[in-house]
Amino acid sequence: MSLNGAPARFEEERERFPITRRYAYLNHAGRGPLSPPAHAVIRRIADEMLTVHPDQLPGILGDFRRTRASIAELLGAPVGSIGLVPNTSSGIAMAAGSLPIAPGDNVVCGEGEFPANVYPWLNLLRCGVEVRFIKRRPGGVTVDQVREMMDGRTRVVALSWVAFSDGARIDTAAVGALCAERGAFFVVDAIQGVGALRVDLEGIDILVSGGGKWTLAPQGSGFAYIRPSLVAELHPDRVGWLSIAGLAELDDLNSLTDYRFELVGDARRIETGSNDLLTQAALGESCRYLAELGPAAVEQRIIELCDYLVEGLRRKGYPIVTPLTAGRRSGIVCFAAEDAVTLAERLIERDVIVSAREGNLRAGIHFYNNEDDLDRLLAEL
Repeated sequence: MSLNGAPARFEEERERFPITRRYAYLNHAGRGPLSPPAHAVIRRIADEMLTVHPDQLPGILGDFRRTRASIAELLGAPVGSIGLVPNTSSGIAMAAGSLPIAPGDNVVCGEGEFPANVYPWLNLLRCGVEVRFIKRRPGGVTVDQVREMMDGRTRVVALSWVAFSDGARIDTAAVGALCAERGAFFVVDAIQGVGALRVDLEGIDILVSGGGKWTLAPQGSGFAYIRPSLVAELHPDRVGWLSIAGLAELDDLNSLTDYRFELVGDARRIETGSNDLLTQAALGESCRYLAELGPAAVEQRIIELCDYLVEGLRRKGYPIVTPLTAGRRSGIVCFAAEDAVTLAERLIERDVIVSAREGNLRAGIHFYNNEDDLDRLLAEL
């Protein structure tokens, strides 16, 4: 087994992922396996659910607090900027319904965006809001393209940090600076980056991610980061009893009918009611795990493995679709292949798990993969 200088810790961690015993699993852009800590906390909580007792409530609240704290640690954000959502779509819909967008305003999106970051904005057409699309070009969206689409009525720019279709990473800091200059909000779908790449929150107003891919958590888990200075002026389009100050922590269950409408002062105001304890606690443990491994080390290892695969694909004559310039790369490698759907199905039959997207073959590589996994893919092509 070739380590090519990879940290021994990653190879040790690989042994904790049962999926590696059979599969060359290269589909983290589609769905990730559970991390070992996520699996462990699900088992613990499920066992506790076999009995129900009032004494369990503090522990449940503690699990949710730890989840928000772990997400904040991974992102390098204040805990109060994190609210839990069940998936990316819900978080984007929250942003679309909560930001101050008026009839005649416009929202700038990109062609080729994953639908989760499109339909919530198209839903605003009925309110007289215009949705503009940046033309798709090889290499991903640039800040100059964003600038060309904006005018004095642009209220939101909504883009994916990493494109699901080709793995292109945008310069969020540059786009965020442009949005701040023009008085627009910058909303980021980050599901294809969080857990694989270091996060830079500079210039981002709202960042949303589900947990079921690179963060190695269950589907049905997710979070929204809200810029701290934006939280106080963000009035969610939907509120519930756990959005309310004094109730979010269940401090006084004897005052439930006082009905004092005051939103909690942090990002928990987007949490309307009871969250899924199993999935969100698992997300928290996975984020803590990834933070302990080190986001910089994880990203470096992923890029090393992507380089290894790209070199092998080039030797075999496959055109690389993913941008390879510094700062534009991610854990996704896409390459052109004839009848990509059929080829992906054939590879899956050989226990090499990849996916076909937008006419290309897509590999999503994580830190616990190794060169052996990539050699298995290359040997089957």
